[in-house]
Amino acid sequence: MARAESNVVETTNNDCPDFTSLLSTSERDFLMRNNRDHVKIESLREKKIGLYFSASWCRPCLRFTPTLVEVYSELSPKGDFEIIFVSRDENEEIFNAYFSKMPWLAIPYSDSETRSRLDDLFKVTGIPHLVLLDESGKVLTDEGVSIILKHGEKGYPFTHEKIRELTDLEEKARTEESIKPIFIRRSRRDFRVISDGDKVLVTSLVGKTFLLYFSAHWCPPCRAFTPKLIEVYEKIKSKNESFEVVFISSDRDQVSFDEYYSGMPWLALPFGDARKPLLSKIFNVRGIPMLITIGPTGKMVTKETRNLIMAHGADAYPFTDERLKEIETRYEKMALEEGKKTKADENEEGNPEEGWSCDGKVCTRV
Repeated sequence: MARAESNVVETTNNDCPDFTSLLSTSERDFLMRNNRDHVKIESLREKKIGLYFSASWCRPCLRFTPTLVEVYSELSPKGDFEIIFVSRDENEEIFNAYFSKMPWLAIPYSDSETRSRLDDLFKVTGIPHLVLLDESGKVLTDEGVSIILKHGEKGYPFTHEKIRELTDLEEKARTEESIKPIFIRRSRRDFRVISDGDKVLVTSLVGKTFLLYFSAHWCPPCRAFTPKLIEVYEKIKSKNESFEVVFISSDRDQVSFDEYYSGMPWLALPFGDARKPLLSKIFNVRGIPMLITIGPTGKMVTKETRNLIMAHGADAYPFTDERLKEIETRYEKMALEEGKKTKADENEEGNPEEGWSCDGKVCTRV
């Protein structure tokens, strides 16, 4: 999809169509609700608008629409925000069925000319696609889907300044603030232990280094990495009781969760726990497996734990910058000693005859 900045330049300068002409035709000056009521386009002036390009045949759209409904329900009472559905459905019957689940407005399905014009104007190359406009009809961003998924209603009024503010706050939360309150606030749903199903108080993690393991049974890279993590966990745990791993599942159902978790020796958030999406949002988890180290103070140490384990195994514990420097220093010392040994070996063997060159493996005539 085109980036928001390019759309701002191309569709919001002097050649931008008037707000009403953007959404209307000479025969139609209204939009419709799913109960067939008409709403005058003129009544939307001075409101922020979301143009929602979507279709019922699109699985990502079906997953995103309920989230957008929740955000709309939170913002609609403000009275200065509206969403307009721009359908890409194949016929009016399918359009009506999909639109019946939406609480906002829509371009009538019969007006294919306007729908196509909006597609072209905003360079829609994929759906779901959400273009957010300010009160004057200028594009705030065409990254509305990712903003809603990442920030929800907190992203309102969707200005660059607001999104930057939220991004900075989340970065601060990841690097400076303790995540302990996130666990404690719902402490009645504690972690479960694989050994006998006992519950463990979240306060048992206080003062420990622990890893948040975002993973799922349906994910092949996760299943490939988990045995390695188990090996490292057992090595570290045997020497450091103040270490733990917490499994945070992206499994699709309880059965899959139970099957996958049954092979893990560490703790886990219960399946479906409300803290999971909050943690995913705080740490901006876009893919799995993801392994995040939390230090004894409750602050994030690194998001690169998986790579560190693959490179150094249990030796990387406690995954701090200081530990990595120690490992690098040790490697440099080993390389230096190996270099001295090689040089000594070469000296013992003597210098090559004139006209020859030796590289340690073979001598060749120059």
